Amino acid sequence: MESKDKEEVKVRIKVVQPFRDKFDKSIRYEAGQELEFEATRAEDVVTRGLAEYTDPIG
Repeated sequence: MESKDKEEVKVRIKVVQPFRDKFDKSIRYEAGQELEFEATRAEDVVTRGLAEYTDPIG
């Protein structure tokens, strides 16, 4: 049986300010778009005011 070292939890967010993808600059996220990111990445864009959580955290 294969084990994973660390499985990152996915979190749903909603874009409030348009921004480009951190890894692929050709991808642009528009305001109102709902996305599913890893928790750490979601926290980064929410902290920077680019998105908000769609589901309560905690």
